[in-house]
Amino acid sequence: MKNILISTGGSGGHVVPATILYQHLNIFNTYLSCDDRGVNFLDKNKYNIEIINVKKISKNILFLPAQIFFLLSSIFKSISLLKSKKIEILISTGGYMSLPLCIAAKILNLKLFLFEPNMVLGRTNRLFINTCTKILCYSNEIKKFPKKFKNKIYLIPALLRKEFYKIKATENTYKEINLLIIGGSQGAKLFDTIIKDSISSIMIS
Repeated sequence: MKNILISTGGSGGHVVPATILYQHLNIFNTYLSCDDRGVNFLDKNKYNIEIINVKKISKNILFLPAQIFFLLSSIFKSISLLKSKKIEILISTGGYMSLPLCIAAKILNLKLFLFEPNMVLGRTNRLFINTCTKILCYSNEIKKFPKKFKNKIYLIPALLRKEFYKIKATENTYKEINLLIIGGSQGAKLFDTIIKDSISSIMIS
């Protein structure tokens, strides 16, 4: 049975997709890595969690020596984790938190899969697009995506938790309109206010 590690970070935009992937890959020996912030979103009884803390990259050149030290330290910790769990496949949900694990995976010559749910290619995913096996996307029209690597895109439907597939249609299902609105962190405010209020006003009228 394959050993798979899904790397995520400290925000819901990374953690939630990672947990959904984890649910669908539970037929394998699956692990989930995150930092101390990400643990707050997780039920420790549901997931095999490994902690890898990564310092956020600063643009201030004065912090460069310290950042190089912390990055190297994180890479060595990542190599140790991948070896100890005998990981064969790493799935990265992007973000700077996944950087040391992706580097460690390439050093160990492991299969690397990237996940890009946004319409703009993230910086970390861009770094590893040339060496990844595939990149899971919702669209093949992602901005800033190198044309020469378009063949690496593997289109998937929007990720949903397993319980959504267990919902059965009932008589009441067709008497009400049920809407599911999904938005990312960069546009969440738009979904929380403008779109929600606009839909409510249309339904009332």
